[in-house]
Amino acid sequence: MASTVGLGIFLALLFAVLLRPFVTGRVGVVLLCFLLIVSASVSHYLDAWGVLFDKGLVRNMVETDTREVRELLSLPAFVDVFWRGILPAALLWFVGIRRAEWKRSTIHTALLGAMAAGVASALLATSYGTLASTFRNHRELRFQLVPTNYINAVYGYLKGEDVTSGAILRIAPDARRTPSLSARPLVLVLIVGETARAANFSLGGYARETNAALANRDILYFQNVVSCGTDTATSLPCMFSGLGAEDFSVRKARERENALDVLLRTGVSVQWLDNNSGCKGVCARVPTQQMPTSGIDGLCGEDACQDEILARSLEERLNEVKQDTAIVLHQMGSHGPAYYRRYPAPGKFQPTCDTNRIQSCDRQALVNTYDNTIEYTSQNIARIVDVARARAPAMDIAVLYISDHGESLGERNIYLHGLPPMLAPSEQTHVPMLAWLPARTQERLKLPISCLASVAGQEYSHDNLFSTLLGFFGVATAAYRADLDVLAIARASRACGNAPLRLTLK
Repeated sequence: MASTVGLGIFLALLFAVLLRPFVTGRVGVVLLCFLLIVSASVSHYLDAWGVLFDKGLVRNMVETDTREVRELLSLPAFVDVFWRGILPAALLWFVGIRRAEWKRSTIHTALLGAMAAGVASALLATSYGTLASTFRNHRELRFQLVPTNYINAVYGYLKGEDVTSGAILRIAPDARRTPSLSARPLVLVLIVGETARAANFSLGGYARETNAALANRDILYFQNVVSCGTDTATSLPCMFSGLGAEDFSVRKARERENALDVLLRTGVSVQWLDNNSGCKGVCARVPTQQMPTSGIDGLCGEDACQDEILARSLEERLNEVKQDTAIVLHQMGSHGPAYYRRYPAPGKFQPTCDTNRIQSCDRQALVNTYDNTIEYTSQNIARIVDVARARAPAMDIAVLYISDHGESLGERNIYLHGLPPMLAPSEQTHVPMLAWLPARTQERLKLPISCLASVAGQEYSHDNLFSTLLGFFGVATAAYRADLDVLAIARASRACGNAPLRLTLK
């Protein structure tokens, strides 16, 4: 207890030392008022949802849309920020700060610095072991310390966005495809899920039937898949980049092509249909359609449309397919905190948490609401599979689903997502993936479903998507890796008894 109080005093003195040179006259009032209001806002969401404030969170804030922002606002949040930030700022603005000469300001700063040094010395002498162990084992504390957390986060984000060149690096310049002997188009429908965690998929062993809609549809489920990041702004560009999670950065991804560019360059028609807040740069160079947010009875309301709209749009697009095609469907999925808006009411599981103040809900009601989003996602995947099945007589088509990241639902008092990967719990990184391949497509790919099923239990990640996309369309390039192509891994499995497929150019 003494070490905690001492640490609090030291931090207060340290911030006083850092701010004192700037706190003078009207300029000081403006600075402190700004810090009070922003710090109160950040503190509210840290306390309410257990999120950590880093540059990834800043990136998501910058790249979000007004629809998502509105879902984060609430009257209790405003009241909390008012008492903790707006009211103190208003009082400070009314009282003001007396302007001090630079000599007096320097003396004050020196005295505060001496006091901080004294408290620090006392802490080191009496509590070094406790403090060292705490900060070594709880690295997340630096993302919770206001205001340094958001100041460092904004600085880190701005530094990372300092792109020096507008040129886009071409990847896989040697990419080519051997002309197919089949007159039937080869089509992949890739569903990119949003905020779906594997822990709540009954296909993976979850006790509740959240995937009942997918029964009897020949779905193959991959139960050990890990995401590249814990937020859309990271995971989405990462899974298409080919960089791999270890080498990935948002800046690198924005400066280079991705898998969709390679497919487009090699003659595959690529289309991106988005019912979310955008593709985070992935679809920048391919034909893109943003789904409407209103105007369709039964599907749209409160500035958003349910994901069923993607199945309807897909049906129209498949009617126009004349060549090998990749169609990406970007879902709204289970995006929080307003989970109750992600599915048609009332939902299969009751009672529900019909508010964006999810931390105030009964835990079971919160889980019920989230499970309803997964159940609705299953319905939409089933609709998409049915649309694809109806087109199977005219084309060789397959459906692949993978989520961008998972979600925390109050475990260890953590909500939502976006924790740094090194600190994120498995609920935020373990994601569902599933596939549907009809018989004609299996023949075209020389891949019996039994072969794919034999490797479905292996460990995969978003790193596998880049090469799997290229492998599906038979793209030969040095950038392709057969050991990351899920289809090639299946062909090389003992269950198939085949030699590894080699598409890599030397």
